[in-house]
Amino acid sequence: MMTRPLPDVPVVDAHVHFFSPDFIAAYAALGKAQFPPDDAIGGLLRLMGWDMDFTDPVALATRWIREMDERQISRMMLVTSWLWDEESTARAVQTYPDRLSGYAMINPTQDIAETRIRRAVNELGLKGVTLFPAMHGFHVDAPEVYPVHEAIAQAKIPTFVHFGLLKIGIRDKLGLVSKFDLRLSNPLDLLPVAKDFPDTTFIIPHFGCGYFHEMLMVAAQCPNVCVDTSSSNSWIDLMPYSLTLKEVYKKTLAVLGPDRILFGSDSTAFPKGWRQEVFEAQAAILQDLGVSKEDLENIFGGNAIRILNLAG
Repeated sequence: MMTRPLPDVPVVDAHVHFFSPDFIAAYAALGKAQFPPDDAIGGLLRLMGWDMDFTDPVALATRWIREMDERQISRMMLVTSWLWDEESTARAVQTYPDRLSGYAMINPTQDIAETRIRRAVNELGLKGVTLFPAMHGFHVDAPEVYPVHEAIAQAKIPTFVHFGLLKIGIRDKLGLVSKFDLRLSNPLDLLPVAKDFPDTTFIIPHFGCGYFHEMLMVAAQCPNVCVDTSSSNSWIDLMPYSLTLKEVYKKTLAVLGPDRILFGSDSTAFPKGWRQEVFEAQAAILQDLGVSKEDLENIFGGNAIRILNLAG
């Protein structure tokens, strides 16, 4: 078992990507010109440097459980990484219900969105919905998206909304041109929605991922808006002014308080596994800021358990 900082603080990782067979097959097809005709998936895995069994969600979940045990992680929230592939995530969750929970990815522009939400929650046991406005081409506050917000509110689950910069490493490796429309990625779009659905919790990952100021303005007005801290937050390098992750945390704590911040690693694949360096960097920052043990426990796990209803 590897050692980690804050060994007496239980860790719940609120942001881990779960790559399904459909996800891998789709990207192997997109990059097929680069790979042997009879081994496109193998070619993709070699290109990415990945060593993991994507053919069986249960086998992949089992490997994540071993990793969690090695790294002393109590629980993970799995982000479905391919549209309408929540069943793969659900198989993982149903196999290890005390350790894994999951989000379903929904595209509100498709007619079956509300039906898929109800099924994801009531039949598959998933704990939340992810929305990617820039990826799927919608404004989160558009009238046609409101039926999806209604379905989420009725299901009493949180909404994870990815605003800001959207980079997908596998697309970059394949040399695919980004079709994501960042004009749809401003957290300010969430302001009327969060006010119209005060009982729904909205989680903005990566501190807004480049829209840090906008995230703070929305969160300052809407107590049902939270952030996750996932990844190394390299978006900071794109800001037109000097900013550090420590300053990001300090301002977020001042505006949102410690009860609306969820730790996430943005871990993706093996052999890299869990991104302990993300945890170590953030733990060091919070300790340096003098955050209390109680607040550390909430940020690194307690808030996720409460907001994502992981105890029930």
